[in-house]
Amino acid sequence: MEIIGYDLLGEDTVDGLRFAWKCDKIANYVESAAFTNRSKGKSENICGYTTSVSAGCILRVQGLPCAFCRTGNVLPYGRLLTCKEIAQQNVFMVLADMLCEEHPELRDKEREFAYMGQGEPGFSYAQVRMAIEITNQVMRELGQKVCRHIFATCGILESIKCYKDDVENYFTEKVTLHLSVHSLYGRDMLMPINRIYPIQESISLMKDIRKRTGEKPCIGIMLFNNFSSKNGICNYKNDVNAVLPILDLLDPEDYRLSFCEYNPIEKISESAPYCYDEAREVIEIAQGRGFEAKYFSSFGKEKKSACGMLGGKEPDNIASQKWKELNARAVELVNKYMN
Repeated sequence: MEIIGYDLLGEDTVDGLRFAWKCDKIANYVESAAFTNRSKGKSENICGYTTSVSAGCILRVQGLPCAFCRTGNVLPYGRLLTCKEIAQQNVFMVLADMLCEEHPELRDKEREFAYMGQGEPGFSYAQVRMAIEITNQVMRELGQKVCRHIFATCGILESIKCYKDDVENYFTEKVTLHLSVHSLYGRDMLMPINRIYPIQESISLMKDIRKRTGEKPCIGIMLFNNFSSKNGICNYKNDVNAVLPILDLLDPEDYRLSFCEYNPIEKISESAPYCYDEAREVIEIAQGRGFEAKYFSSFGKEKKSACGMLGGKEPDNIASQKWKELNARAVELVNKYMN
């Protein structure tokens, strides 16, 4: 893939970078993002990276896009990315941080790769698993420490089954599983893929992951406040009463929870900001039941780079020759471990 340009993220432009890539003759940009810190409000020694697994989302072609996602509703679908193209994003972003003169503190941070960009990783599992190991080998050559990889899915059962085997027998660095749940009784509207892969089956399949790995898989719950899709198909609010049935389905010994604010997208939906007191009440109830629970606020809203907002935005800045050379180096390193 060719690196085209980038945006600076954050009100003070120090939260990170969004990268735009060109893939074959596909008209829209593939996007990835590098964040200075993994979590807001924390001075962690971890850089977080968001990587795309396809150009657009295959769920759009299947007529099953998530109601709240810009990628699936706005971007025309191109194709799935290869393991080489997925790993290329990872390696390029780390090289850019390692050689960043403005922020030398980024050079020796641990690296966390989240496959949460464009596309549903569950439909690209074979390519993602190979990209993970290629990335691991390149990181070792570069002397970089991998904190973990995050494999995210909306519940594709076949990918979860493969992950359970690979996490014990294939991966050489930590890989954790993130399941996007968001709703129980409203999920058919929010995430039509639920009609094919019911979330109860996905959760049941994940029950023994903690026993296998010592790591609790993460359940993602987006907090909507009077969410309404522009096509009128979906109207929903994730208040306490909507979240409780999800908690009833889970054992706090086997799962941890990540609550995320919804980022409204003008072309596809409307939603009022979620009240902080309501969010705190939901999290306190979950914690009172014994769950490890956190509230996550996305980086990159102002550049449409936050969770659910990726839509092939034209980059503000054109990639320099230096960055093109860096991309060529990333391709060279990835090719070295393609076998």
